[in-house]
Amino acid sequence: MTDVDVQNLIKEFRVPFHIQRHCETVSDFAVELAKHLIDIGEKIDIQALKHAALLHDLLRVVDFRHPPLEDLTFWENLRKKYAGIRHEEAAAKILEERGEPFIAEIIRKHRFIQIEKGFANWEEKLLYYADKRAKHDKIVPLRERLEDGRKRNMPEKANKEESDELDRRVFELEREILGKITPLQ
Repeated sequence: MTDVDVQNLIKEFRVPFHIQRHCETVSDFAVELAKHLIDIGEKIDIQALKHAALLHDLLRVVDFRHPPLEDLTFWENLRKKYAGIRHEEAAAKILEERGEPFIAEIIRKHRFIQIEKGFANWEEKLLYYADKRAKHDKIVPLRERLEDGRKRNMPEKANKEESDELDRRVFELEREILGKITPLQ
């Protein structure tokens, strides 16, 4: 996959501008973290990470309660096509169909509750973490982003104890990543 392929997918699926900005922010932050990890010897496919981050919310609209008014018919058709499938899985299916199984799997693993199951590689961890730090198009402290996410999104886990446990695991992931690249904090 090339940068041009990524931009063509974004155009093809008419990703709203605010989602594109969010994905760019996630990508920049994930790549920055990856570069620090590579500097200390970790093996990371930085291009796959970058492309997965730019495409991670390719079909975010399928989860929206109210789709954007621009391209409403197009978005409604996508929502019907992927009814009952969350945006992570829908985007992963598209990437798999286009011969990009590694990028598809990175995208599939950015769902909030994935933290319960863990991750297979740095690319999955970094996309997940960078997405949890990006509030719209700004990188914010993890606590702020988690609180904002609860206000804006329907909770995947209604039970407060389970939700607190998920948060604890996300903070563990943050400590794992930042602990390896201490100067970046």
